[in-house]
Amino acid sequence: MTPRADQGIGWVVVADEAIARILTTTEAPGTLDPVEALTDPAAHTKEGDLHVNDAGRRGGRVSREGGHGGPRSGAGSTSVTASAGPENRHLEARAFARRVAQHLATALQQKRYETLRIVAAPRFLGHLRQELDAAVRAVVTDELAKDLIHASDDEIAKRLFEAPPSA
Repeated sequence: MTPRADQGIGWVVVADEAIARILTTTEAPGTLDPVEALTDPAAHTKEGDLHVNDAGRRGGRVSREGGHGGPRSGAGSTSVTASAGPENRHLEARAFARRVAQHLATALQQKRYETLRIVAAPRFLGHLRQELDAAVRAVVTDELAKDLIHASDDEIAKRLFEAPPSA
């Protein structure tokens, strides 16, 4: 879908469960420029700070009493892995979607954009849809359930603005 000239400032949000890149359409048709990026520090901490020990488990146990110890901290210890479980990741993704949605609502109130396209990893797109308020949903012109967070701005523009092949 190509934006019409009368649509005004358009934003494209490209997101996954850890990063949301906000791009804007430019006067040059089919190009995008970066505006800003939001990140979920917890998502980066989970993946970057935890390590796997020789036994194949994530290292660092924390006892319920608050002390730190090795793999044999006793029966009252809980593995750090528990904090990085699927349920916790789901909750963090929902919280990040809420944060992105709030940012988009504030930016819309400030008239920083008039139309919005969303490109997001499928699961995160579902979370984001649930968190968007009615005013933001009203300006969404297009959604793409695709994880393009690591694609270049040019690749994303090509994906969004390239005319579909003729039949």
